[in-house]
Amino acid sequence: MNDWATPPAALAQKKDPARRALVWAGWTVLALFIALVVLLAATFAYYRLRGPTEEQKAALALMRKDWRPAQGVNAFPVLFYLHHDVPAERLEAQLAADVKRVRKEHPEMAAPVTLDKDANAPAPPSPTLTTHAPPLPELTEAEKDTLCGRSNQGCLAHVAAQTDAVRAVLAAHSISVGRAQAFERADFLWNPGDVNLRVPIMGNYFDARQLWLSAFALRYLEGDRLGALAATCRNLAAMRRMAPNSNETLGAMFVSLGVASASKLYAEMLADLPADTAVPEDCALALQPVTAADVNRCASLASEFATVDTYILRPMKQPLLKANKSQRTPLIDFPQTEAQVARFFAASCDGDAIARLLADELPRNEAASFDARNPECVANVVGCMTAGVSAKLVGDGDRQNKFTLEYAARLRLAATVPWLREHSGEGAIAELFERRPAHLRSPNHVSSFDAERGVIYVESLAKPGDKDKPGRFALPVAAAR
Repeated sequence: MNDWATPPAALAQKKDPARRALVWAGWTVLALFIALVVLLAATFAYYRLRGPTEEQKAALALMRKDWRPAQGVNAFPVLFYLHHDVPAERLEAQLAADVKRVRKEHPEMAAPVTLDKDANAPAPPSPTLTTHAPPLPELTEAEKDTLCGRSNQGCLAHVAAQTDAVRAVLAAHSISVGRAQAFERADFLWNPGDVNLRVPIMGNYFDARQLWLSAFALRYLEGDRLGALAATCRNLAAMRRMAPNSNETLGAMFVSLGVASASKLYAEMLADLPADTAVPEDCALALQPVTAADVNRCASLASEFATVDTYILRPMKQPLLKANKSQRTPLIDFPQTEAQVARFFAASCDGDAIARLLADELPRNEAASFDARNPECVANVVGCMTAGVSAKLVGDGDRQNKFTLEYAARLRLAATVPWLREHSGEGAIAELFERRPAHLRSPNHVSSFDAERGVIYVESLAKPGDKDKPGRFALPVAAAR
């Protein structure tokens, strides 16, 4: 029967179930929507009122701590004026005067970084630290090829093959050589610049290493064997002190590589000396067991966090603080954002990280595990987006950690050289190497004795084909076959 033939009362009764189902569906959707709004509001209120967690607060405090050593000798003035004619006793004062002058010439450095209206406009370049001190001759490319550091040959053999040429280069740069050798008195390497002041001295890092390596090798070959060995060990010890006490990543890497270079030269000298030669006490002091201080990179991590804080976090915060409360967005919580970003860096610096690094393990990578879908992001939408960008800028946090593990593994290998020498009468080198004590081992690194080359070596943690693979680090302990 068609609906037009159905009595009105019967038709209304027929449609009541469908209408009731539609009404119930509508109320259900509305109830779910209200519940969702209430849930989001409750989540927003909870995380806003809670603020950063205790762990995040601890991370922020760690990254804002002043890591500069309270006392000791800073190697930075020596490095900065490597090729400038400044009296040794005036290096610190000259550096302070130059920093003060450049800051005065560039008052814009004191102004806070702000977001440009044109997001694509390049940031104004930071001023560069300069000096009016008289320049000294810099190393030419030919002179750098003459010195140790550019060939695959060991430094001692390299200098032995061209002793006169090396001697002439060192004589032509006597002041710079003295500066490079003065590193043995340094305790830390602290760049006086900040994120607003560039101090580009990468070239000086490598020049200094070539100079002191070549000078010590020449000293050894000219007859002062024990004096050269002791000087090499004092330099190694100084570089080791500076490695965790540098406020820039490149500086920490430089001194870490300096430790590796000094270790190689030390091993070359030791392999050349008669087995019954007493080793200077300086070498025993330089090769003490690896400690927490050796794997601590908090100072350079704090410096990296300061850069992110200056150029990403604070520029976003300033315009919002100037706005009226009614104009401020509820989508960002700055304390939460700063603390979250700090965790990315502190994860490689806190107590757990240090313990893992000492155990030859990689610390946890907070940046890699960051997820913007975390419930905390309900109360900090823009902040989580910013933290996500910062996580990408932090990059592969394991890169620095891997470098630190390589550094510690190389230190342990260097300390194995004198241990093998002391126990040489107790068995073959290969057998002794397998019996070395725990403090000389890096459990997650492959290491062995290569009888053909007469070296002990430790392999990199990186996988084959990894562009960041440092490669094999080897130290001579016997004559090659």
